Order: sequence, then C-alpha cells, then structure tokens
Amino acid sequence: MRKNNSEVQAFLDELFARSDEFLAPASYRGIQDAQSFFTKVVGVTFEGRQEIVRSLKIGDELSLVREPQNPYDEYAIRVQYGELPLGFLRRELARELAPCLDGGRTYRVEIASLTGGGNQSFGVNLHLTVRGLPAATLTERTVVGAPTRVDVQRALLGERSLREEQLAVVERVFAGERTLAVLGTGRGKSLCFQFPAAVLALEQGAKTLVVYPLRALANDQFETLCRKLDGLGLRILRANGALDGAERALLFEALDQGAWDILLSTPEFLQFHAERFCNELNRPEMLVIDEAHHVYEAKHRPAYSRIGDFIQRADIQRVLALTATARSECFQELGRVLGIQRWVIDPTVRENLRVVDARNTKEKTRYILEQLGSTGKALIYCNSRTEASKVAEAMRGQVSTAAFYHAGMGSAERAAVERLFREGDIRLVVATSAFGEGIDLPDVRDVFLYHLNFNFTEFNQQAGRSGRDGELARIHLLYGDKDRRINEFILAKTAPTVAVLREIYRALSHMANEQRCVRMTYADIARTLELDRVDDATVGIAARMFADAGLMEIGVDDDGRYLRFLDVRHKVDLTQSPRYAEGVAERENFERFCELALKGNVLDLERIINRPIYPSDVPLRR
Repeated sequence: MRKNNSEVQAFLDELFARSDEFLAPASYRGIQDAQSFFTKVVGVTFEGRQEIVRSLKIGDELSLVREPQNPYDEYAIRVQYGELPLGFLRRELARELAPCLDGGRTYRVEIASLTGGGNQSFGVNLHLTVRGLPAATLTERTVVGAPTRVDVQRALLGERSLREEQLAVVERVFAGERTLAVLGTGRGKSLCFQFPAAVLALEQGAKTLVVYPLRALANDQFETLCRKLDGLGLRILRANGALDGAERALLFEALDQGAWDILLSTPEFLQFHAERFCNELNRPEMLVIDEAHHVYEAKHRPAYSRIGDFIQRADIQRVLALTATARSECFQELGRVLGIQRWVIDPTVRENLRVVDARNTKEKTRYILEQLGSTGKALIYCNSRTEASKVAEAMRGQVSTAAFYHAGMGSAERAAVERLFREGDIRLVVATSAFGEGIDLPDVRDVFLYHLNFNFTEFNQQAGRSGRDGELARIHLLYGDKDRRINEFILAKTAPTVAVLREIYRALSHMANEQRCVRMTYADIARTLELDRVDDATVGIAARMFADAGLMEIGVDDDGRYLRFLDVRHKVDLTQSPRYAEGVAERENFERFCELALKGNVLDLERIINRPIYPSDVPLRR
C-alpha cells in the first residue's frame, strides 16, 4: 500500500539526518540480529551488589528486566539474579535491545565468566542467547506447533512457489542424491539449498555444511538466512578465519557440542578443521558447494582439491553443487570429484537484460540523472557505507525519493527502506552489497555499478537484481581503472601479506612491556606503527593470526584487552592458517575478475549475467 508522500518524506528526512550516526563506529549495531553474544554487567560495584556477585558461579542463569520509566535512561535494562538486582546492560547495548524486549523477545542469560576478586572488585560477563533456539538437538523438538515445510517455504519465498527447476533440484536433494544444479543469475540457486537445509534440520535434526569461495559471500548468506528464518529455532553459524572475539568463541563452543544446524564456511576453514566434521557430533547430513565451478577452476587453492576426499572420509551421501558456470570440462570434473549422480540445468536466458558500457565515466552523478527514466526503480551499488551515503545525498537533490542502504543501519531502518522501495514509495536506493542476497524485487529497471566489484559473484548478484519481471532492464558499468587501485588498497589492509605480518609482529614486540604484553587499542597500535596500508582492522587480523599460530595470546582482564607474547622455540609458518589462505584467495579472485570487468567485451559481460553456461551435449535433467 502506497504511503502518504509527507510520511515518506518525513522518514527520509530523518534517515538522512542520521546518516553520520549510521556511519559512526558502533560496537552494538546489528546486535538485534545476533542469535547469541557476550557482554558484561555494569554497575555491579554499587549498592552492596558485590556480596551478591561473590556467591555466583559460572553457568548461573540471570534475567533481564526492562525499566522504561528509569529517570536516567528510557532504554534501561536491569540484570538480576532471582529477585536480586546485579546491575545493568551497557547503555549503548540497551538502546539496541530495548525494542526487541518491548516487542516480546526473550533471552537466556548465563554467567560466562567472573573477573576480579582479592583486592579488586568482582565483574560479571554474560552470554545471551535468543530463547527459542534449542539447547540440545533438534530431534528432541516434537512439540505441537513446530515449524512445517509450509512455514519454511513461506519464510523463504512468501506466498510464491518454487520454480519448476528449483523443485526438481529439491526433490533430488531430499532423495539423498548427489546433485549438480546449473542455474543462471537471479534464478534462485540459494533457495535450492536453503529450503532442504531448513527442512532437514527441523524434521531430522540433520546438519548442513555450505562451502563458499569467499567469506564475504558466506557473510551475505548468513545475514539473509538469519533474517529470513528468524523464529524457526534454527542454529545458523558462519565459519571462517576472520571471526573474532565472541563470535569465534561461540562457533567453537557449538562445534565442541555439535550444536549447530546450518554452517556457512570457506573451503579453507573446512580443510583446516576437517577432522571436526568427520565425527558423529558434527558430521553434516548434507554438503553444499556454492559457486561449484571453483572446484575445477581454483587449482591454486588446495582446499578445493580436497573436498572430494572429505566427502569420502565423512561418508556424505547428500551433496549439492550449485553454479551458473559449468563448461564441459568443469561439468565432468564436478561429476568426478563430487560423485555427482543427478543434475538439473535451467536453460533460461534473461533476454531482457542489457549491459551499458559506461566504464571510466568521470561525471557519474550526472550520468545517472541523465539515464534515469521518468518511471521505474533504480539501484546504485557502491563499495562502502560512506560512499553510499555520500552518493545518496547527491542524488536526493534531484530525486526526492532517494535513500541509502547499508549494514551500518539498524535492522528497522533497513527493513523500512526495503519495504518502501518494494511498494514504490522510494524510487532510488544507493546501497552496498548488504542490499543483495534474499532481497527479490521484480521491477528494478536500472542497476548502476558505481564502483568496481571484488569478484564475479558479487558482480553477477548486483547486476542480476535488474529486470526480474522480464521487462527490459539495464546494467550500467560506471567503474574504471581508478577503482581497481582503491580495491587493491582495501584488500591490502584486510588480507595482509606475509611481509606486512612480519613488520607488524616485529613492531608489536618492541611495544611490549616487561610482562611481554601490549595494552593498546588496535587503532592506537596502527597509528603508532605508521605502516603503509595498515589500519586497526589490519592489526586485528594480524593479532588473530598470531594467536592462531601460537605466537601470542589475546585476552581480556580487568584492565582491558591485552596481547601477550608466548615462548615459541620453533619456526612458525603464518601461511598455514585459514585466515591467511582466505586472504590470498580474495586477492587472486579480484585479479582474475579485473581482467574481464575492466577490459572485456560488453557482450561477454552481458552473457555472464543473463544466462547459465553448460555443455550443449548433455540433457537438461538426469
């Protein structure tokens, strides 16, 4: 239902007024979407609460109580043990969680650790889990009203039905057959594993392990699944070398207990932790390889060549390979390595899509305004939240119903932008890749790729948002050679080379005190280092790699976070970690993508977007 124009403008006015807030670093932004996280209680030193804390132990269950009438903070959330108040959640965290509690959500709150003692005050660290997530195995959940296949389909597709080709894939998966699905961009490959994975978990307590070539792709899918399947009680986790802090601890806790249903992983994480997935506790009932052509093409990534061995060792019968690209050699290799028995090919060519070559356009804003039609919706994709906000601000001067969309916004704001765009009240959205997986809009007439993507999959996904109603739609390529240098700079910071890692390690060792500890924030360390292409994110990545390699310990005590050097008397190879291997893969994928994206013929780029690639001499189904 279309909203009153004044209501839409009021929403947009507030959205743009808060654009700086959405860009500011926020420790708890997005916490509403987390199924589980760690935090601490504040105020435990007041009003005799130390005596209560002294009697507590790890694992004790606490409760949260909203205090909307609190004179100091309308979002206040009190933490208590029985009827005894212990303190409060941090103000910044409470502001994010208060709407959830007010809406009826409840959390299981347990004491994760206790700090202090002796001459220091006690502190309480908490582990919060959204109630409704099963604590044991899903096979125990046989209560009336448990989610059904219809509930799963409605959560994933709304009132729509599966396409014929999707249904054919799903049938083969449920039959326990090793299946290859070749479907073009925008034809619903993800649904082919999402639906059976959720159903298998709910009906049989079965686990699904999904392998992605890049952690960014797994992260996008993770956010989509958590959002779409929220409320079904599924334990969805992601696994890659870049996880830090509480999420990393939660992942390995889940693996120790076999307490997960769907796990989204990189091949490198699977390679380094294969033994965990070969035992009965974590053995997946279904293995999904998304962008499966990498099994054939990524000869430089040993992790892909070992997937076939893993399938045999773990004795996995239900395998699903998904791709839009499988030439004859690739098709045969996938069959050999993965033991493919059946396949489904969707031959649909999206003839309505047109790629417009505007590469290296200098006046991008002017170009977009000239190309926008008098009707129809448009998407502009940018590579960063800052750029998305900046471009949206520039566009709003000419297009009154323009908005921005990125992961720094709260879930309520993102949902509102998506809804208004779907209903036609917003005409133009400037977004990062956060506006992607799981957002299916039929009538987007123009997609503008403002910046250069990082890989083919992201390029295909963003371009493929256009024209899903079958009507004429255009994909405008605005990026150029300058964007390549920007992306290389970003990758250098998020995927450091061995040379950079050595420099950081050497510099940290000089900063260490007598206890061989460094007590500085990652941002302060980066400023002190003054190394080219090194920021706080780079330092954090390096520190976790050093910890993974046994070179140092990352911990938190009453004085805050510390990095402590460990005694190491043997040579350490930093390249032997999933985090490093994933970084190498990201850099190499970008280099291969650039060759075609920047220099390729526009018709070749159009063919990549609008059709699947498959052998002409095989039947469409088997």
